Amino acid sequence: MSADSGNRSTKNCQLTVNSKLKTNNGKSRREKVRNAINTVLDLIEREKLEYVALAVFRVNGNKPSDNWSFFNRMLMFAHGTTDARGFRQWQQVGRRVKKGAKAFHILVPVFKKVPVKRKEVTEKIEELREEHCRKRCVVEGSEVRGHCGQCWVADEILKLKEVEVFYVEKLVRFKAAPVFRKEDTEGEPLEEDKLQEQLKIPCEFHEIVEELGLKVRATPFDGRYYGWYSPHRKEIVLASPDLLVFLHELAHAVDDKLHELNGSKEEREVVAELSAAVIAYLLGYKANVKHVKYYLQNVSPQTVYRLLNRVERVVGYVVERTRRDHHTTNLNESVSATTPPARVVV
Repeated sequence: MSADSGNRSTKNCQLTVNSKLKTNNGKSRREKVRNAINTVLDLIEREKLEYVALAVFRVNGNKPSDNWSFFNRMLMFAHGTTDARGFRQWQQVGRRVKKGAKAFHILVPVFKKVPVKRKEVTEKIEELREEHCRKRCVVEGSEVRGHCGQCWVADEILKLKEVEVFYVEKLVRFKAAPVFRKEDTEGEPLEEDKLQEQLKIPCEFHEIVEELGLKVRATPFDGRYYGWYSPHRKEIVLASPDLLVFLHELAHAVDDKLHELNGSKEEREVVAELSAAVIAYLLGYKANVKHVKYYLQNVSPQTVYRLLNRVERVVGYVVERTRRDHHTTNLNESVSATTPPARVVV
């Protein structure tokens, strides 16, 4: 081998090593995902519910972020913007990213198709195999010892094998996609944001209580619980006049209708607590949700993503079905209408 070719080989190796070092010096995918999770959890810890509330509302779908997940929209508002897009998406609307602007990363779910067997079909195949092998042994006069090996080619079994397995999409990981804030771009003007107008939430709850078929009644405080929701009796029981107690139990009822209260007790409480806090914020009240953050920071990104999507649906359900009214002074009247006389009035 010549000296020149040896030098070229050495240079190529150095370039490869340098490229790897450059890649390793940057943030890994896992670090970007974790940073995004921590940003959202920090919102909850610092009780920045205005960002959580804004993330619920979508204007008209003209912006890419209107089709983002609840989690990514919270992330966007946490970075101080109402519109964020990828580099090329800004170019498509006649805007360009300013020199030196830094991107933040949203989470893009990656799904994988995984095979799942239909239990009843698998059991039927096993029954047919045993029957086929037993008949074969009777014909041949031999002792039955497990499967004969030829049962797989039986026509009936082959037909069942074709429908035994189906595929479902499973969330396996997230990838981080860079996006830039509207404030870090320049160029053609954009349509003015209408999110603030969308935040005018109504404050009467009796219609949604009736739609869910709920009974709301009062009870003396037993020293343990200020309220609870019974999914079997479709009943909210209140031992406190606190609005947040009512909203918490109402969130349980809506979660029951939308998701049948799936998940662990901790997950159900996180959904109800954060949903109630967001609705309360829209009504002008403040709630403490720090313990929600303590739970979410110790679970997987997939769990955080899934629970926040549940919160979005619960809050959205309440907002869509509450009577729109510019006056917010009838809150006590609207809730007390669903409770018996001389009982707790929320």
